[in-house]
Amino acid sequence: MPARKQRWRRSLPADLMAGATTALVGIPQAMGFAIVAGVNPVYGLYAATFATAIGALLTGSSYLKVMLSNILAVSIYSVLAPIPEADIPATLFVLTLLVGIFQLGFGLVRAGSLTGFISNAVLTGFIIGGALLIILGQLGNLTGYELERGGIRIFAAADLLRHTAEINPQALAVGLLTTGLVLAFRRVPHLRTAALLLPIIIATLIVRAAEIEVALVSDISAIPAGLPAPVIPDLALAPGLLVPALALAILGLVMAVGVTEKTPEPDGTIADVNQDFRGQGITNILTSLFQCAPASGSLSATALNVSAGAETRAANLFSGVIVGLLILLAGPLAELIPLPALAGLLILIGAELMYRPHEIACIWKYSRSGRWAMVATFLSTQVLPLQYSIYIGVFLSLAIYLVTSTRGASVVRLVPVGEGMFREERAPDRLPEGQVTVLSISGNVFFATLQAIERSLPSPEGARGAVVIFALRGQVEAGTGLFRMLERYARQVHAHGSRLILAEVDPGLLAGLSETGATPVIGESIFEAIRAADR
Repeated sequence: MPARKQRWRRSLPADLMAGATTALVGIPQAMGFAIVAGVNPVYGLYAATFATAIGALLTGSSYLKVMLSNILAVSIYSVLAPIPEADIPATLFVLTLLVGIFQLGFGLVRAGSLTGFISNAVLTGFIIGGALLIILGQLGNLTGYELERGGIRIFAAADLLRHTAEINPQALAVGLLTTGLVLAFRRVPHLRTAALLLPIIIATLIVRAAEIEVALVSDISAIPAGLPAPVIPDLALAPGLLVPALALAILGLVMAVGVTEKTPEPDGTIADVNQDFRGQGITNILTSLFQCAPASGSLSATALNVSAGAETRAANLFSGVIVGLLILLAGPLAELIPLPALAGLLILIGAELMYRPHEIACIWKYSRSGRWAMVATFLSTQVLPLQYSIYIGVFLSLAIYLVTSTRGASVVRLVPVGEGMFREERAPDRLPEGQVTVLSISGNVFFATLQAIERSLPSPEGARGAVVIFALRGQVEAGTGLFRMLERYARQVHAHGSRLILAEVDPGLLAGLSETGATPVIGESIFEAIRAADR
């Protein structure tokens, strides 16, 4: 106990600084994503307070930041679009409660492995489609032209092009100025962490001083000075929200698994995703009492938390507390923020979310079935309510699995028997210290079998000086999931003082490893490409 207390004291300054950084950056994000969701920005701020602080205590990951995320916000909008405006708040809080109940249920039945049945190609198509919806949805606030609520967003954008004469040039100028300032501040090292907040403040001051006529946050909602008292959601609204709430729960959990897998714990291990499920579920159940929008793990916010120097989960606790204090002390000042400024910020975030050329190229080049699943999922996000697109993605993923996966897959150990021949054995649970272990994959490598393959990899714990030779002959169309799995295993092997060597790597697979950024992580591992004459 004294050692734990000492570590807590040692990490306190770093966690406090990281918490303050993510709080200040998260305020405009939380308000903006609430606007994307079509709700009062204060509900996003409440989520950045309560969900972030409570989630910090309950999730398995030390760094996972729980808040209203961008893709979740677009999905919430599609759920609430048909709801009368007066009923939106009550519907939102019930939605948060139901999402939490489903997430908790997934965690209790340990359904973390089921997320492996949503392919990376489907998820990529969904994220790109959702990001485009963010951009299209904010064109009205950016230009001052009121777009039609609901319907297919691309048609609303076409309507804007037909009414360019009705665009408010002052609103457009404020939005573009905000976007330009964000990009400029990111190039200044000392201003990088405040690159989202400072442009909003500057735009607000300019609009206020010059008396520019643009829409403000106060025109759509009031931001009270204070935190809400607990209120039980109206459960009579629950039956009509069960299907969309399940979709939001699945979406939030899949996104959180991606965050957890990309953010190892301080000791290099991956946190228990089922504990993340349970933690997010309980968090949403509790925060539904405090007027919060549904929350999930956010990749960008978690990455910022780590880069800001967070050492323990206390950083997210501090972040939530700081946002809460700012609401108490200066909540009504948020009403002065120009909507075009927030729109410019959100459009930039959406554009950056869409910009993933290497991932799209890898899916297109290395997975024939994946490329069409990605396209189909993207198109579904544009013509259907977003919460139903995730169901389409799940069904597409399962269909691909049933068509292409004929048997399971696992890692086997290759034992030399002489004359260049090897015998397959069950892979050991742990790598033998100071010895060479040759591994290969038995069965089909497919996104739904990757978790089974990864579970059968020998643990490098306590095996200092071990060498792992991983033979990848025949793995040509493995997809980006295999690249990420190899990257994670390389991190674990290196962390325990051992070495990973990839052998018999097809040139196409080698190119995929390089394009996805896995090669630098694997480091000095030896890649032996299969020569054409050997095939």
